[in-house]
Amino acid sequence: MADEPRPPEDQTRSHQGVTGGAGMLIRIGAAIIVADWILFDIILDKYYFFTLTLLLAFYALFAVWAHTSRPSTSWPVPYAWVLKLLGYTVGVLVLIEFIGDLRYGVLDNAGDIFGGIVLYAGAFVMFWGARQLEVTT
Repeated sequence: MADEPRPPEDQTRSHQGVTGGAGMLIRIGAAIIVADWILFDIILDKYYFFTLTLLLAFYALFAVWAHTSRPSTSWPVPYAWVLKLLGYTVGVLVLIEFIGDLRYGVLDNAGDIFGGIVLYAGAFVMFWGARQLEVTT
């Protein structure tokens, strides 16, 4: 039993150790935003939001996938900085979206209200994860 091979530390560390729970919050928030787009925009055709917000959520999921599947790949900037920038940017864009939704009366039926709430929750989770993320150089 003592001679069992252990996984390399880089692979186990890259999954949680670099960003910890804050990175997990950013991943969950991005997944919520993508799920909101699939459910409320594509399937139900009810609630629409900025395309840039969706692209940034996809980019966050891609960055997480690229980092966990290729932990030895070097990044031009630290990985935590990428997640922090994406989390803050999505948070600001959705705040602008929220103000616009309130001003122009977009939230006028149940589908729009639930779609908006899911988007706002996903963006809040991403923003909260970015706030908790510690960036080291």
